Amino acid sequence: MRLPHDLTDVERGLRVSEAPLGARPAIRAGVAFLASRVLLGLTVLLMAAIAGQGAVAHEWATGVWWLDRFSAWDSYHFVRIATLGYLPPGLDCCDQAFFPGYPLAMAALAPILGGSVTGAGLLVTVLASGVAAALLWTLVAEDARGGDGAARRAVTLLAVAPAGFFLVAVYTEALFLALALGAWLLATRRHWWWAGVMAALATGVRVNGLFLAAGLVVMYAVQWHKDGRPRPRLDVLALGFPAISVGAYMAHLESLTGSWDAWREAEERGWDRSTAWPWEGLVSAWQSLLDSPNVWLAASRAGDIVAVLLGVAACILLLRQRRWPELTYLSLTVGVVLCSTLWVSAPRYALTWFPAYLAVATMRESTAYKRVYAVALGLSAALLIAATWAAATRHWVA
Repeated sequence: MRLPHDLTDVERGLRVSEAPLGARPAIRAGVAFLASRVLLGLTVLLMAAIAGQGAVAHEWATGVWWLDRFSAWDSYHFVRIATLGYLPPGLDCCDQAFFPGYPLAMAALAPILGGSVTGAGLLVTVLASGVAAALLWTLVAEDARGGDGAARRAVTLLAVAPAGFFLVAVYTEALFLALALGAWLLATRRHWWWAGVMAALATGVRVNGLFLAAGLVVMYAVQWHKDGRPRPRLDVLALGFPAISVGAYMAHLESLTGSWDAWREAEERGWDRSTAWPWEGLVSAWQSLLDSPNVWLAASRAGDIVAVLLGVAACILLLRQRRWPELTYLSLTVGVVLCSTLWVSAPRYALTWFPAYLAVATMRESTAYKRVYAVALGLSAALLIAATWAAATRHWVA
């Protein structure tokens, strides 16, 4: 009998639809998160001014002092792709390591902002981060172990994540997170055609969308098993949409380079990234830490190691909670970093690990949990300030 379950879902939907717009907790969470991003952005500008940061000397910098504070490192790849497309004359590597979804959004929005591609990227990031926060709130609030209290904790953890600078920078994490959470939430509500579309869009932004798709396959199988259906529904075809997205990009690269493996080749050529056993990856990351030429790079390398290990811990927590779809997505996402020769940028990647926020926020609220949560929150906020200073002063953060 599924009637009580269905009736509960309908009643919940009616309560949400009848609630005044400003009273919806998820929307309030999204607006509050947007406010926190504006505050973080102002903090970046203040820190840069105090440190005496001048104009950015890069061919793809805008020349606008405040705007260039939010564009660095990989940002210039996205700006170039949005402006010139892939592999313009004289450049055979390595923009093809970056998927086209974010640059396409930048190029589409730029005319509205007077042609500023960098400004478009920043706007996409900030708006997407607010949407992601609202969706994260909704996902956790609707979870069987969740509720408003758990949702508040999840969004707060995201707000004080040490790598939070990248949620106000010309980077892909915010857009991917919003699309991934949208796909996941739609799937939990069994809107599989739309979930497939959102997952395909997420995959167009980052290759990790394939891991998201794997998690959705498991979720579909779990729902199918619970329903006791003899065969899948037609909407099972939606699970293949992300593969179409990746296939289209790979076909485009093949037309430009003659290689179906151009994306991986760019990863290896540009960043010397290749597969390795986990212990080999750990040894490589540790050696990179020891070889760091300054304290900022050493701190960044240490953060890489800690983030990966915390990702493994989050996978174990999901296993204990028997969250099989979430475990599938996160284990593949963490595993691809764990089993590589380059752990760089792991704290930034962790911004997209939404199952970890879900798992931690929905743990039983014991006294010990509350104490550990408070300590973790304070430590994370302190690290956010330090990492934001490093980004604002152009020290290495990745």
